[in-house]
Amino acid sequence: MRIQELEGFGASDAWSVQYVGNWPDKKRRHIADLLFSTEEDDLGNPIGIGLNTWRFNVGAGSVTQGGSSNINDKWRRTEGFLQNDGTYDWDQQSGQQWFLQAARERGVENFIAFANSPPVQLTKNGKANTSVAGSSNLDRENYDAYADFLVQVLDHFKKEKELEFDLISPLNEPQWDWDGGQEGCPFVNGEISELTRVLSEKLLGADVSCKIELSEAGDIIYLYDNFTDKNSKDNQIEEFFGSGENSLSSLSNISFNIAGHSYWSTDKSELIPQRKSLLDKIESITALNGYAMTEFCILNYEEIQGSGRDLGILPALYMARVIHYDLTIANASSWQWWLAVSPYDYKDGLIYTDKSESDGQVYTSKMLYALGNYSRFIDAGMQRVETTQLFDKSNEDDYTYSRVMTSAYTSEGNEKVVVVMVNYNDWEYTTSFDLGEDWSESSMQIYRTSATENLVLAGTQKVSGEILIEPQSITTFVIHK
Repeated sequence: MRIQELEGFGASDAWSVQYVGNWPDKKRRHIADLLFSTEEDDLGNPIGIGLNTWRFNVGAGSVTQGGSSNINDKWRRTEGFLQNDGTYDWDQQSGQQWFLQAARERGVENFIAFANSPPVQLTKNGKANTSVAGSSNLDRENYDAYADFLVQVLDHFKKEKELEFDLISPLNEPQWDWDGGQEGCPFVNGEISELTRVLSEKLLGADVSCKIELSEAGDIIYLYDNFTDKNSKDNQIEEFFGSGENSLSSLSNISFNIAGHSYWSTDKSELIPQRKSLLDKIESITALNGYAMTEFCILNYEEIQGSGRDLGILPALYMARVIHYDLTIANASSWQWWLAVSPYDYKDGLIYTDKSESDGQVYTSKMLYALGNYSRFIDAGMQRVETTQLFDKSNEDDYTYSRVMTSAYTSEGNEKVVVVMVNYNDWEYTTSFDLGEDWSESSMQIYRTSATENLVLAGTQKVSGEILIEPQSITTFVIHK
């Protein structure tokens, strides 16, 4: 049985790329290769993880304000295209623009422009975060100006850079207070609906085909539940795609994949139930096509703490488990990590660098390669299919999470199958595949990420042979008929 169609896997350029994109050419090309390349080395090992989706942060211009921006960390301030005199400086965000081109050169096809805050020239307090916690920093009288700004950005990249963004995300995690620390702007549902209608009309009147992505909810519970701590900022699936006054389902240029973030929903008690509730709500709304998971990194959870950089296998296994259940329970059509490149002592990066504006060392994490076990091999357009599995060893009190987590994907013509297995346990399994008689003589390549391996080609064998699943590993089987 075929289930959801996969659009792909991605990450965001916030915030380090504004500096790393201007590092020495050899360093920045190496980082771009790690993220986007689909090439192999002489031994058949992937050079990069083959992301096909790249998120470009449209900055609000807080960098010009320095310490008065209410953003203490300089690396979280952004440049902005809009200038104080109303003109545009398209040389801004040069590091991010370099990575946009590098992504395209390496085959990336899906581009998303996202804004955390309107430009500082348009906000109530002249800053990229609000002075009143939880209250929008954008007056309704500036909705038109903000929409015009976003359209100008999209139009510039299309005409001058020959790069079209597929989606525009005009707001991010509207539930949070955003009163300091980084760029951000809260909105209630009515404000989101009104702003989206204005932006929709502006886009229809411009020479761009970009669709609007909503709502980038900071916790998936705000997408489906109206009994939360965020009154007027929750139940967003029903609000925006139901039949109420905030409904946007009649707009022709809105994405009908609701976007949300997997933060705060990955503890064992919530991981599966919340995703089941999300899927139930999506399936109850006729207008919706599905779900896009557009941001995640490891914060502070019951099993793992976000603080402390860890390049090892345990954060990678945690990430892989979240990917697995986002894809297999919530039926996510795309999955996107937060910081592609991080300078922080935190579990928020795929690649880590020194916190230097001009040059530094580059460090790869197991999280990079764990994501690659999915992104490098599951092509856009492949569909997830049901799997049946039986293993002879598990913890009876925690079977769901201790078993080998398996998902499978097939191409439209059924000539390629990709199977990903996540083994959280410190013991190995032996198993075999049964894909039917037509596949019995097919060959498959095995790629593994473990404590000692980084998405390596671990072997090639017939489908009919016995398969060994290594302890604490993420293993991908690429099978061709």
